[in-house]
Order: sequence, then C-alpha cells, then structure tokens
Amino acid sequence: MEMPYQHELRCHRGFDLRVWLNNEKNLTTNTCLCPPSFYDNMYQYQNQRMSLSIKFRIVSDSWSTLFAIIISLIDDSEERIIHSYEQFTYLSTRDCKIKFNIYLLYSTRSKNESKNYAIQIDIYEKISFIYRGSLLFPIIFPFLPVHRLAYIVDIPRTNKDIQSCSNSQCIRGKYVKYSNNPKTGNFCQCNPGWSGRYCTIQHTCICSSDSICIGVLANNQSVCVCLINKFGDRCLLVDTICQIDKNLTCQHGGQCVPADEFMTSTKKFVCICPKGYIGDRCEIVDNKIILSFQKSIVLSQSIFIHFIQVINNSAPMRTTTFRTISLIKSSLIVYWSQPFHLVFIELLNKIYYLAVIQKTYERSTIINKTINPTDRCQHINELFNQTFIQMPLLRLIKYYHLPCRNYSSNLSYFYDDLHICLCYNYEKQRLANCFDFNHNMKFDCLGQSVCVNEGQCFQDTSDCPQRAIGFGLSLDPILAYHIQPHINLIHQPNIVKTSFTLTTIFIVAGFINGILALITFNNKTICEVGCGLYLLGSSITTLVITIIFGLKFWKLFLAQMAIISNRLFLQVQCTSLDFLLRICLNMNQWLNACVAIERATTIIKATYFHLLIAIIGTAIYDPFYRRLIDDDNEDDKRVWCIVTYPSSLQIFNSIIHTFHFF
Repeated sequence: MEMPYQHELRCHRGFDLRVWLNNEKNLTTNTCLCPPSFYDNMYQYQNQRMSLSIKFRIVSDSWSTLFAIIISLIDDSEERIIHSYEQFTYLSTRDCKIKFNIYLLYSTRSKNESKNYAIQIDIYEKISFIYRGSLLFPIIFPFLPVHRLAYIVDIPRTNKDIQSCSNSQCIRGKYVKYSNNPKTGNFCQCNPGWSGRYCTIQHTCICSSDSICIGVLANNQSVCVCLINKFGDRCLLVDTICQIDKNLTCQHGGQCVPADEFMTSTKKFVCICPKGYIGDRCEIVDNKIILSFQKSIVLSQSIFIHFIQVINNSAPMRTTTFRTISLIKSSLIVYWSQPFHLVFIELLNKIYYLAVIQKTYERSTIINKTINPTDRCQHINELFNQTFIQMPLLRLIKYYHLPCRNYSSNLSYFYDDLHICLCYNYEKQRLANCFDFNHNMKFDCLGQSVCVNEGQCFQDTSDCPQRAIGFGLSLDPILAYHIQPHINLIHQPNIVKTSFTLTTIFIVAGFINGILALITFNNKTICEVGCGLYLLGSSITTLVITIIFGLKFWKLFLAQMAIISNRLFLQVQCTSLDFLLRICLNMNQWLNACVAIERATTIIKATYFHLLIAIIGTAIYDPFYRRLIDDDNEDDKRVWCIVTYPSSLQIFNSIIHTFHFF
C-alpha cells in the first residue's frame, strides 16, 4: 500500500524560509524564522527566559512627557551583568492603556542557578535625559526555567523624589534608592565609563556622543539612551521624519515624535499636541465651552464638570474634569476634546446643574451657556413625600416616571443617591430615563497625591488620570485670585486696591519705626549690656522683616498682574524670601525673649551670634522643598510658590514652629 507524502516539519516554532545564496547558480538554503523563546537548528527547544507584561501609570504634570524606559534582566554578581534588555518610548497620552509584552533572555544557556536575578526598570525623560528613577522586581523561585510576570509600574512623579544615600563602597557613582522600595532597596548608579555593583569596572562607552550610556551587556556592548530623533543600538542612525515640512507632520505648535520601532504601528510619527488641539496632526480644535453663572447662584471655588457620552447598547461613559474659578468671576472657559452629549456642573454639597444637552456631538464648536437657578437638578427627596422616600430603591425607582408627568415640562432631570435621571417624551407620555452615576467618586491619584494643606487629589479616570492641586489659606491664594492679570492697578477690584493701600501704609510705618529704633539703640553705652545689644538686634531684624515683607507683597502683586514672568527670578524669590522672612521673624521673637531673660541671668555678647546660627539651623531645610507650580486653567494662568515637606519633616517643622512660638 502506498503511503501519501507527508511534508517534513523543519521548524517546530516558526516559519520555514528559503534563502537564495546565488541567483545565477540557483544556490539556496533553508532556515527558520522563529521567536527568541526557542533555539537549536530546528528551534525545538525552549529558552530559559522572562516573559513580562507591564502596564505603566503616571500622575502628575508629565501627562504629555515622553519617557525612555529601559527594562533589564540583571544578576547579583560583582559585575552586575545585564543579560538582556528592551528599550522603548512611553507617552501617557498615547500608551496609558497599553500592556507591554516583553521577553528577556539569559546571557548563558543554561542560566547559572547559583545567582539571584531581578528585573530593573530605569526611566529617563526622552528629550532632556532627566533621570526619573529606577524600580527593582526580584525574581523568586530562580530554579524555574520560565517566569511569566505581570507588573503595574507607577512612574515616579518628578526626579525630586529620587532619594540618594552615602556609601563608601560606591567608588565612582552614587547610591540611589529604588522608587518602589526606598527603605531597603538601593543600587550604585555609576558615572560614565564605569560599571559593576560598586562601579569598579572600567569600560569604554560606544554610544554616540549626544546620547547617554547607562550600562554594559554581558558581551561588553553598551546600553544607550538616544535622543528623540536618533535610534539604533549605538544611537548612530538619524530619523528625519520630523524634519520635513511641519504642515505634513504636526500643526499648531505640536511636537513631532518619531514612531518607536518597538511599537507595532502604521504611523511614522506621533504628535504631542498643545492644549486646545487634538488629532493625529493636532489639526482639530477642541470644543470651547463658555459657562456663565447667574448672580444668585452661590459658587464654590472648586467645580467639577461631568461629561456624559451616550453609547448605543452600552452604559453611558462618564469623564470628569476639575476647575477652579476666581472669587470675583462668574464664568469660566473649558476646552474639551472627547465626545459628549450631556454636561453637568457639580458645586459643593452635591449641587448639580445641567449645562449642556445635545443629541448629536459636533466637534470644534463654541458653546455658550448661562447657568440659571432653574437648571438645578433636584434630589428625589424634593419630589416625593416621606412615604415614597422610605421605600427600598428597587420599589421606589418604579415610580420615577411620576415626577416627569406631574411636573410636565418644568422638570427635565433629577437624581438620587445612585442615578441621574432625564425626563423625555415617548408616545405622548413623559418618562424617566436613568443611568448610573457615582456621586462619591474618589480616586487617590494612585497613591501619589501631591496636594498640600489638606488639599484633595483628583483624577478624572482610573486608568489614564490627571491631577489637581489644593491650596491652604495663605496670603498668596487668598489675595492673588482677586488680582487680575494684564489690568492696571487703577482698574483692579476694590479689595485689591484696599489691600495695596493698607500694605503700603504698614510697610512705610514699619520702615520708619525700624529706622528710629536703630538710631535709638545704636549707642555704645546702651550696647555695653546684653539688653541693649538684643534691642539693637531686634531693631535690625524689624527693619529687615519690613523690607522682605514689602518685596514679597510687590512680587506677588506684579507676578499676578503678569508684569513679572521670568521663571528664574520667580524661582529664586520662591526659595529665598519666605526662608529669610521665617529666619528674621524667629530671630526677632528670640531677641525679645532674651531681653526678658537678661534680667534674671547674665548673658555674654557672644550668645547673639550663637543664637543666629541656631535659628538658621532650624530652618535651613526650607528652601530645598520649595518649588514653582503652574495653575493652568484655560482662562486663568497663574504661577504659585509652594513648599512640600516629607511626612517626617512635617512633624519636625511643627515642633520647631511650636518651640519658636512659645
């Protein structure tokens, strides 16, 4: 019996390819195109490997920041060998919902089971090469040949979160703590040209001169991080896609980013669009929604705006944004790029107003809406009597069509603790259509809240969030929100002009008082005793306090009027003025206390110098934790100087304040 011919399977895990070696002689050979997880001549054996699925999250101003992410398989040897790695770019606006699947192989076959292995993730800002941090994930059960691991990685908020520590073993580098385990996890980040656990092994970096070298592979090949327009193992290849006519790439000032070779995409580039534009080339203008509030509506400074998109045969999709509104304003502007059909405004204490309702979504439109008291959504308790209210929700919701019928056209929407309902006409009847609505939406910003002074962090969605910052009751936000930018002092609100007048009077009076006190106590006879020396010092600090307070007020006034906008100048005053003011205030209090102490105890003159050093020492950390932030609403852009202490330092700061006060 003749057996049918069966094709011999050469490649167990891949494609069988025929390669022409010489066309004239018709010389060919067969080879296998296979994934890296298999090896040998027929790729019939599995490699020992790491199979990773990683999703990245970020909460901060880095929503549109391009990152270079390097994922490496390392061991714990003295050489700290990088066995293999993968590098790709990450842009949250594009990749926040993507799970990256990665294979990492060992440099030897089989692996050395006497060593411990780990996954290290290094994160850099792609454009500026600013180091954001590293994370370490140890591999447990190292005897297993294959590991399948899944991680959710939070990209560090800023490089200021990087914690370093001193270690004499780290010879040519610095010790850096891992972001995901700062208490026990740390490593030696080596200087260029050095590698190894303690940076004792010298090597020659073969990356291009405009790139950075962050490590060495087992085959002595450098691991390079390239500029935004370069690629390749050594960053020697140039991608010119973003050098062509801007009208063919990104419009309206969008930033062109070449497509990552790691990503499977038909696009050759990606555009990072400025605020107000969307689209593949930033060619689409966002919807502009101008909301004005009737004077009788009591506004809160913080407002939630809920956008509802109606989807056929699916639950409505909700997206929420957060805005602040000036105390003297009754309107705000919102730019929105996502589709929507309903817009609700939420004020404090769960007070809702319907702002926009449209059956068909139209993009790049301008919507003007005046919110009136009649637009308020009534709670179900205002529509039903107590008998109905006491019913279980499943029974009560059956009667939700009654308010729509009883109030006819005067009622268009209402809500309960779980839903928002709209009244609509159906076959000459007026019925209620309800959808789920979480009134207590609360996200913790992935545990990376940057809000200070008991401010609450808010993110609009759980998977691709943005953040908001809260302020406490200090001079800056209380007064500055009343100062109108680009408006002359004469035309500023009365509260601004009154504050300006009173502050000027106080500064002049304080300056005169300080000069007279300085003249009075600047006497050799008076200064021979401790009391006179302390009073002279108090006169000097009073004069300095008056000058610093005047500079701080004028800086605040001119910056909020947009007369001063230099970022470097604002940063210098942010870190210096409040620090000096704090030192002088504490010094003045202690000098006055020393006057009383001197009556009971003999104090030598040198105490004055020691006291100054001690007071400066209790506040020397303050400038290092001050920074500028941008409060960037569409119709109101401001710059604030804030200070954020770590939790342990907050306790110490409170104790020092209490000590100086008493």
